[in-house]
Amino acid sequence: MTKTLLVLAASMYQIPAIETAKRLGYRVITTDNVPDNPGHALADASFGVDTTDPDGVLALAVRENISGVIAPGTDVAVMTAAHLAERLGLAGPSPAVARVLTHKQLFREFLAGAALPCPRVFPLTDDKMSARGLFDKCSWLVKPNRSSGSKGIFIVRSEAELQSRLPESRAFSTDRTAMLEEFVHGTQHTCDGVLQDGKVALALLTDRDTALPPYTVTTGHRVPSRLPEPIQAKALSVIEDVLGRLRVSSGPFDCDFIVDGERIVLIEITPRLGGNSLSRLFQAALDFDFVAYAVSHACGDAFPLPERRRPTPAAIAILGVDRPGNLSWNVPEAETLKRESWVQTLLIDLPEGAKTERFINGRHRVGEALITGRDRDEVDARLIEFKRRLALAAI
Repeated sequence: MTKTLLVLAASMYQIPAIETAKRLGYRVITTDNVPDNPGHALADASFGVDTTDPDGVLALAVRENISGVIAPGTDVAVMTAAHLAERLGLAGPSPAVARVLTHKQLFREFLAGAALPCPRVFPLTDDKMSARGLFDKCSWLVKPNRSSGSKGIFIVRSEAELQSRLPESRAFSTDRTAMLEEFVHGTQHTCDGVLQDGKVALALLTDRDTALPPYTVTTGHRVPSRLPEPIQAKALSVIEDVLGRLRVSSGPFDCDFIVDGERIVLIEITPRLGGNSLSRLFQAALDFDFVAYAVSHACGDAFPLPERRRPTPAAIAILGVDRPGNLSWNVPEAETLKRESWVQTLLIDLPEGAKTERFINGRHRVGEALITGRDRDEVDARLIEFKRRLALAAI
């Protein structure tokens, strides 16, 4: 009997999971509140139940007799996936754990309670907060409590900036609350991987590129990381410790963290496939189909894991523009770039001349590219060359 996988949401970020599940022979159904999302057309059946409606999605799941549920690339649907996993006996974290990992304020409280490095944080429950004295010695981040894709996150350096950004930040949170978090200086990183019997069995640790302040959106990832090996090992140990304390012992995970000297500061960690095309980079760097693993795991099926290995040098660039306008790029040069041996993927999401916004959160990407090289220095140099030749802009 063919197993049915429920994919929560059907935007471009869920398409890899949908296509992979169908390739593996699963029946795939999708649901969200955007009928024209492209993933719906690829599924065997699609529905209009909002992914943040756990009881509505549960009724759908029971009716469709699903064997697994997955929330790839979206934090806001993880709670619903956990609700289904508990009620239907499927693979996934408990709702209590999912709540801690997808509510930024609760995760900060968990880190503090475990005596792990954690930035100072203040909850923001209305549009006004007195921040007198807070900005004398450091900068802060204003963040939605429940959101994803860097939506509504801003670096603020004064009380006036906080007050101007706070309403937008709260508007992006599904619970309409935000928080003020101390800005941690250091290098930005992501780790996507597989947890097996409480240990990291396979992982891709990246150096994460972000937009210029006051924005924090991810603009790409590069591997291998330039972090020293002892720091990389420490980061994996911290991830195992946190997930172990939460009794998460198996499955995919996605983690963002900052390294400040020898201090590892976890920003977020969720039991799901990461976004920003990290699975594409995972495949190129480790020759492992991370999406196929996550789909199989969700449906209770075994998937072989390779031995841990050093990544092949590569970078994923998330493309965007630095101002609103009409999208433009060097079309002939783009075709030439696609023929370069070191450009593995070049995708432009929108047609030439399309209206676009400044790239300040995940909704504003206009494409992606996968670059490879013989070593990390060559990857970095080729990424600069790629962007110069593509000449992506808004005019």
